[in-house]
Amino acid sequence: MELLQNINDPLRNLCNFMFSANKKIMVAIMRSTKTNAMEAIMKKFMGIATAAVFGLGIFTTSAKAETIVTTDVLNVRENPTTESQVVGKLLDGYKVNVLHTENGWSKVKLNSGKEAFISADYTKDTYYVTANVLNVRAGANTDSEILGKLKQDDVIETTHQVENDWIQFEYNGKTAYVHVPYLTGKAPVKVQPAVKVEKATKVQNTAKAVEATKAREVAETQAKAKAEEATKAREAAEAQATAKAEEAAKAREAAKAQAEAKAQAAAEAQAAAKAEEAAKAREAAKAQAAAEAQAAAEAQAAAKAQEAAKAREAAKAQEAAEAQAAAKAQEAAKAREAAKAQKPATQQPVAKETETSAPSSSRELRVVATAYTADPLENGYKAGDQVKSAMGHNLTANPNMKLIAVDPSVIPLGSKVWVEGYGVAIAGDTGGAIKGNKIDVLMPDKGTSSNWGRKTVTVKVLN
Repeated sequence: MELLQNINDPLRNLCNFMFSANKKIMVAIMRSTKTNAMEAIMKKFMGIATAAVFGLGIFTTSAKAETIVTTDVLNVRENPTTESQVVGKLLDGYKVNVLHTENGWSKVKLNSGKEAFISADYTKDTYYVTANVLNVRAGANTDSEILGKLKQDDVIETTHQVENDWIQFEYNGKTAYVHVPYLTGKAPVKVQPAVKVEKATKVQNTAKAVEATKAREVAETQAKAKAEEATKAREAAEAQATAKAEEAAKAREAAKAQAEAKAQAAAEAQAAAKAEEAAKAREAAKAQAAAEAQAAAEAQAAAKAQEAAKAREAAKAQEAAEAQAAAKAQEAAKAREAAKAQKPATQQPVAKETETSAPSSSRELRVVATAYTADPLENGYKAGDQVKSAMGHNLTANPNMKLIAVDPSVIPLGSKVWVEGYGVAIAGDTGGAIKGNKIDVLMPDKGTSSNWGRKTVTVKVLN
């Protein structure tokens, strides 16, 4: 198309000359008396002019915008959907060869010759005005208000698509429209003004048919010379086009190498982005797990509060029972002292304390016991972190140790305790949801923790 534009100007000049000569000859012929000769000559000249216009390819083309990428990196996809495979990347400012745009997707032809799709939302189209004066209207029709005027070679940039030969764009802060047939996507080429040659030839009103014939012969000779010049110009243009094609091939190779380098860089950037997304997903999973753990803790706290009330009632009853038992023990002690005075007591073997047998003397209370493990996520840590108790015990390294989390106001931190069904343990940890008669019991694994769950048990504080 650029080649045709380069040779169109001399061809137009040739046609203008032929029409001018034709007009002058026709004036002379119309003054002659030979009607048949006039008609024949007129037809011949009109045929020559028509052949020159259509034979030399002087025609106009519909406006096609210059499309440019407006985002940092634009995905090139195999099909017009965001789920389609990405086959390449385009960078900001890249000029795209758009074949067709529909439903927000532009079909493009890549340098490799392959056709693909890009989102039209991340491109803009550039048009240049071809008319001397072009009306800018408030609507997409010739009856709407004229907002202003554009002059030849003015530039229009828009992100909208052509609809019914009208294009929408922003004009002085307003939505405006212009008629597309008066636009082009090719930037204007600055040329040196041509020197106009005025011909001083005048045809006398009294010229005869012979003079008209001579004028026709002169016009034919000049037309032939112009045609030869046009042929030479076309041949020169073809030679220039061949040279440009070779240069373009070299440029394509260089562009291909550059595109491959950019594609590799884009792939590396994409891999880094995926790694970052995976890290964010892990962080989100941790946050969700922490939120779920907090929700579970709150639910557990509510349940523990309810059970604590019951435990307090049970504790009161137990204290009364303990007081009664203490009185009985005191009476029994007195009885034993009396018995010793009468007869030496026989030594009895002392039963060895086990994990399941309750110690004989201690402060006893009923509590709600919930199982937990040394899993970092379960304890509000990040995956891979070391979980430590409030007293500094490394639970990650010692998941099998006997340890419970307590409310220090109920069971002093560091106390040795006996837990029903669990055995002797250390009160070595605390927790935000552990208030009143509630404890958490450390289990070695999730299976054991699930089996224990949550239950009401007896706890004895040994020291």
